[in-house]
Amino acid sequence: MAAVIPDLKTQWLKDGFAVEILDLDLPTASEEELLAFDELCRRYAVVVVRGQNLSPKQVVDVSSRLGRVSPQNYTGPHPDFPGISILSNKMVDGKLIGVRDAGRNWHTDGTTYQTLGLRTMLYGVECPPEGSDTLLADAAAAFDALPEERQAELEKLSIVHNRAHLIQKYSRSVLSPEEMAEMQDVIHPIVVKSDVDGRKSFFITNGSTKRVEGMEEEESWALVNELMEHCTQPQFVYAHKWRAGDCLIWNDVGTLHRATPYDEEKYIRLVYRTWMRPFAAAAVTSDVEAALQHH
Repeated sequence: MAAVIPDLKTQWLKDGFAVEILDLDLPTASEEELLAFDELCRRYAVVVVRGQNLSPKQVVDVSSRLGRVSPQNYTGPHPDFPGISILSNKMVDGKLIGVRDAGRNWHTDGTTYQTLGLRTMLYGVECPPEGSDTLLADAAAAFDALPEERQAELEKLSIVHNRAHLIQKYSRSVLSPEEMAEMQDVIHPIVVKSDVDGRKSFFITNGSTKRVEGMEEEESWALVNELMEHCTQPQFVYAHKWRAGDCLIWNDVGTLHRATPYDEEKYIRLVYRTWMRPFAAAAVTSDVEAALQHH
């Protein structure tokens, strides 16, 4: 007999885009409540659950409900749980325990997978009382806001993405010729369908973008910048104000996001990040592709 999935209490944080689940304690939740949590994370672009007390293992366990957790080999990998990236300015024995300034520009993750699909979860362990907001933009609402004629023009265009291009752009590491060869160009339409609700949505980013197909570099970047500025207007953005114990989960197809700065001399920030590939997408992803770090 199929389990009866309860209705969890929720409230809108931004109508039609970001929702908060109320009165849910993930470590002690019943299996039925967790199934309802899974469903809400699939149904909404952005989900928030506050007041959690999660160990690193529990962060991975919760993430694993939503997809196959991707290993974090380069961006502040947790020493005991490779599915977790540590985002922090915290020092231990004179060394940073994680990455202190990740994601300060608007971007989308998961752009260099052949098959689209990625969810992100952030869990706040230590959160500054001011600054360090996470901003999320509704790329589906931004597409809907354009005139139909402009929508039709943009639906004909695609972007060439490349992981090596991203790494070299931000000088994250030196790539060997073999690594460069593995990181092939991936082409995705500028407009895709969100796997949350099937709405048409922009799928754009700055880091991995090499060019728009059929355009020279200057023209390509003029268009990408124009669209990113359009998508990140205040009316499309949810600003998450962090409190310790917050879980923030979003679907990367249909959103853009960025972190905001904070006073790093005054405050400590410690956040765990996981990336999850939807199970159906992970099932058709090659081992070589899965091993790459994707933005």
